[in-house]
Amino acid sequence: MNDTSLATGTRRGLYYGWKVVFALFMAGFMVYGGGLYCFVLFVPRMTAEFGWSRAATSGLFSVFWLTAPLILLGGYGIKRVGMAKLLVGGIIIEGVCVIVLAGLSSLWEMYAIRILMGLGKVMFAVTLPYAISKWFSTRFSLALGLTWAGWHTGGLILSPIVAIIIEHSSWRTACLAIGSGLLTIGLIPILIALRVRSPQELGVGVDGEPLDPRGTGAMPASTSAAEPQKAAPPDLPQGSLGAVLRAPMFWLIALVTLLYYATYGGLLAHEAAVVESAGFAPQLASLILGSTAGFAAVTGLIGGWILDRYSIRVVGVGVHIALLVGAVALLGATQLHATAALVTYAVTFGTAIGVGDLYFVALLRNRFSTVNVAYIYSAWYCCELSTLTIAPIAAGKVFDLTGNYGATLALLAVCAALAFLVNLTVMRPASAAPALAPR
Repeated sequence: MNDTSLATGTRRGLYYGWKVVFALFMAGFMVYGGGLYCFVLFVPRMTAEFGWSRAATSGLFSVFWLTAPLILLGGYGIKRVGMAKLLVGGIIIEGVCVIVLAGLSSLWEMYAIRILMGLGKVMFAVTLPYAISKWFSTRFSLALGLTWAGWHTGGLILSPIVAIIIEHSSWRTACLAIGSGLLTIGLIPILIALRVRSPQELGVGVDGEPLDPRGTGAMPASTSAAEPQKAAPPDLPQGSLGAVLRAPMFWLIALVTLLYYATYGGLLAHEAAVVESAGFAPQLASLILGSTAGFAAVTGLIGGWILDRYSIRVVGVGVHIALLVGAVALLGATQLHATAALVTYAVTFGTAIGVGDLYFVALLRNRFSTVNVAYIYSAWYCCELSTLTIAPIAAGKVFDLTGNYGATLALLAVCAALAFLVNLTVMRPASAAPALAPR
């Protein structure tokens, strides 16, 4: 490589941004796959071991999201503390807490640890769209889809492994295994990748494009190839949280989020228990959970690719229909004891999981073009996590009152239908804005 190619910032080999995506993929593989997906498998075992109610054990799932209000400070945290410190700190908190959980038997102690785990998850998750926006613009949704695919791939791979550990040892041993993985598989790639903070440090712009010597964008055609480049410092988040919270459109999107994730959270938290209570084997429950995660990973990649190229409205309609069909299919499985209904559920609900977050982030970036993704994501993610805090407990309470999951699943299906109808208003063409790069 000659000096000219170095000056223009064009480098051979893989763009470093994809290495950052890989590190975030592996971190999510453990944080989400181990801390959320696999915890679903603990709920029936804890219920049996301690004799707690289904609402109490479901609450262990819900309190994971109790720190949701802190997500509103995500943009300010990134600006004041730094993205890397939040990201690494979140992984460490999550890993240590899972290890501590293995030694507990008191419900209130487990609740406290799960709250701390939720804090770690919030610190980790709030940084991801911002981290991706520093490295990608035209391929933002695809890169974010790849990052989030790690979450679901973790569920796909870790769920059957954890199920085997629980069967042959205990859920406590599974906690130790997950915690060790968080502090190695999840943390080490991040520490390596974040040694480079931005593409400008490598002499290239976002997406690996040559730097403009007058800024951080692509080099104009008239610029001399040999002209030295100025590596601008990484941008701090622009805009404000207040601008988002004052907009009526945000609250309409928040309503869709409430309905959508009420169904999402209720189904995910009770998935294993629903399948087992319907008379299916526990091994099948873990297989369905893993398959759901697998479809989430695949459809997340496809959804990200589509969102970078085609209409947000198409994806929005598709993902809401998938959620509704998933809820109805799981209800059908409990009533008909049909394996085909479980397969339909795994495919459609997996799609709703994999593409849902990507759709909402793309929608928000489209509607709030002057506000940095760190602020709009933190505001919206607070709504999502608040819903995920309440939904599993509410679904568990309905089960405790009725003694079966039929009424619970029917209620969740109604929420999915309402989310679809309200979302049609959100996606009206008159409200649409041009496709936007992260700011």
